[in-house]
Amino acid sequence: MEYIRYVEGIAFIGGAALGILIAATPRFGFGSRRMLLLLFPACLSAGVQAFGPAFSEPPHGGLHIASFALVVFAAAGGYSACRALQQQKTGGIYTFLPGIIAAALVAFLFFTAFDLGEIFISEGNYVVLGPAGYISAIFLLIISVVVLANTEQMFRHCSKSAIWELKFLFLGIVTIYSAIIYLSSRMLLYSGSLYPGDIHVLNILFLIACILIAVSWKRSSGKAYAGVSQSAFYSFITLLGVGAYLITTGVFARLIGSQLDNTVLPVEALVFIAAIIGLALLLLTTSLRHKARAWMRHNIFAGKYDYRQAWIEAAGLIRATDSQEVAASALAKIIQKSMGTADISVWVRRWNPNRLHLLSVTGVIEAAPGQEEEFDIAELLMDSAAPLSMKDLEIRENTAGIMEFMKRFRATLIVPLLSSNRIIGLVTVGKDPSGRKYGTEGREFLRVLAGHIAGEFHKSDLLASFVSAREDEAFRSFSAFVLHDLKNFASTLSYIAQNAPRHQHNPEFQKDAFQSVYETAEKMKRICNSLRTFSGTLAADKKMCDLNQIVRSVADALNAGLREHLKFDFAELPYAFADEAEVARVLQNLLLNAREAIADDGVIFVRTLNHGNKIDVVVEDNGAGMSADFIKEDLFVPFHTTKSSGLGIGLFHSKKIMEAHNGSISVTSEEGKGTEIVLTFPVGAAAETGRAATDN
Repeated sequence: MEYIRYVEGIAFIGGAALGILIAATPRFGFGSRRMLLLLFPACLSAGVQAFGPAFSEPPHGGLHIASFALVVFAAAGGYSACRALQQQKTGGIYTFLPGIIAAALVAFLFFTAFDLGEIFISEGNYVVLGPAGYISAIFLLIISVVVLANTEQMFRHCSKSAIWELKFLFLGIVTIYSAIIYLSSRMLLYSGSLYPGDIHVLNILFLIACILIAVSWKRSSGKAYAGVSQSAFYSFITLLGVGAYLITTGVFARLIGSQLDNTVLPVEALVFIAAIIGLALLLLTTSLRHKARAWMRHNIFAGKYDYRQAWIEAAGLIRATDSQEVAASALAKIIQKSMGTADISVWVRRWNPNRLHLLSVTGVIEAAPGQEEEFDIAELLMDSAAPLSMKDLEIRENTAGIMEFMKRFRATLIVPLLSSNRIIGLVTVGKDPSGRKYGTEGREFLRVLAGHIAGEFHKSDLLASFVSAREDEAFRSFSAFVLHDLKNFASTLSYIAQNAPRHQHNPEFQKDAFQSVYETAEKMKRICNSLRTFSGTLAADKKMCDLNQIVRSVADALNAGLREHLKFDFAELPYAFADEAEVARVLQNLLLNAREAIADDGVIFVRTLNHGNKIDVVVEDNGAGMSADFIKEDLFVPFHTTKSSGLGIGLFHSKKIMEAHNGSISVTSEEGKGTEIVLTFPVGAAAETGRAATDN
């Protein structure tokens, strides 16, 4: 047995050293110094077993009782440490109740275990503790189950980084309380008697636990958070209470059955069934459940509401990208779940600032989503971001309408939805089911949720406005492009009409004129059809094509009066990846612009150039030209033009089309000398890249 005393001596020294280390450098948050309430009594228990026999004569019953008393204190201290590790309240009778019970039990132990200085030891070396030992064992068993359940909940709700830091701390706590459960269960088995070997086992496991806790202390940064959600704690308390109730009921039914004749009537079964029905009635009583929750929030948790869980749910469920109805319904569910109230309504202001639109409603409020109410709330609620009660409104002026609104919708509080000094809407919240008034914490909880959803509603409105503005802008641009194309068609027909008097008897002119009129009419039809299937996509029909052929086809489509000003110089070109219709539209626009810029004897030069990895299509004229300032500031700006009858859309549209081809358009011009416009198309690898992207 001597080696066990050595191990217990090491446990005493190790536990004391670990306690001093944790006290000097608290790395376990709020629970650091509370850990001393577990470590010091436990290490003293080991010290009594290790060094006590050197100062007393056998049998050592008194030492065993003293060591067991220290274990009772350690179990109560560990409970307090676990509560602090959960970052819950550290005050209140509920926190200190286990310590008070432990002190009473220890006093009872010493009062009953000593009889005129003698300690009763049975033949099997069991220290007879009597009722005090039995009650102490029950206390140790209950508090161990509570601590182990809380430890499991803490581990489940830790982040990955916190688990890495604290898992050995949890293992150490589990090791100690597993040994205490073993000790207490053995005492219950032997009617409250204490076997000294069980104390030795606990002390050995305490040494192992100290090593585990020391590893966790070394790993810990002091910032790891271990907490238990309120819902998890409620579930645990409910299960624990139901279990205790069923055990008590079973014992009571057994006692009643033993006193009465069970053969005539199964009294034991009837009592137990009646107790089950009573339990069901208790669990289904709404007011009792909420009163119990309110009591636990007030006496156990540092915060009445689970802000962490509510904020996670709000951030995940209330988003600006969802419809306001969906977000409002999610908010109502979060409030209902957290506060328990049934009657909730969520309202938003529409275009009329004095009109409220109902988005979501719960409970027995006589209203339906979509309902509207009209009254002025902006001036009443603008100066208060906090929830308001009837009592708060009574001291204000002109609040009769809003108070009547609260009565109609069963509201105890009205919560403004404020964002950027703007009233977005409001939320009404019914009475607390527990019967209590909403305090400062409840109002703050609602204000936080209201601020979040108000911001999301505001972003939703801004997003809708932005999308609408983008759609309007796209439609205006498309309409301007269509208008510009129609103007080009009109210019083509106008040139035919202008040249008709001079060439009306020329069969070739007549043939070209009729062909131009037909093709222009077909293009106008396609433009009209495109209005019905409006899309902002340019160069959507790309394929490998010959740019020289596109230039020729555009020139052929022009009437003879315009063609006579054209001169061509075609180079041998590779194929380019382009939308023929869009490129033809750009070339037609450039040729018509050039014709308007030149005199009657002016010339338009069209040439193509092969640079290997790119192709240039050049349109050059000797017309009026443009100023350097106009080219720099206004050339590609829509609705800016040098022509008195122009729209200022052509070059802007041409630039967009060239960008859609991964190409470019550049302009060189000088007033009185003319203009050169270069269209650059990629070929080779660049063209194939564009082709692959389009195919995909």
